[in-house]
Amino acid sequence: MKKIILLLLFVTSCSTFKSGLTIPANETFILGESNSKNYSAELVNTSNYEVKIRGEKKQNGEYTQGFGLAPKGKVTVYVSSNEIIKFINNNNLPVKVNVKMSKEVYGMRYIKN
Repeated sequence: MKKIILLLLFVTSCSTFKSGLTIPANETFILGESNSKNYSAELVNTSNYEVKIRGEKKQNGEYTQGFGLAPKGKVTVYVSSNEIIKFINNNNLPVKVNVKMSKEVYGMRYIKN
């Protein structure tokens, strides 16, 4: 019985947060504006078009990290509590990205490019 309880505690403490994200053509998705904790996110671009990933400081918009996520590409990003991550779609068609986060992240919205 003790082993079952420990296993249940382990399973519930190791949960991740998954989301399928569709970014409309020529729009940017901003993640983490209201977040107050560090987290990691595994990103998988399931579309046929590149999406730009850009990290910025919340306070002043200063660039912290960035790269182009190629079609079918996969990467893990590490985000500090004082950063936001932008998913920038400069294509004329929507792109889809699967996102698996290590923690629940608050504050997200879309903006026009």
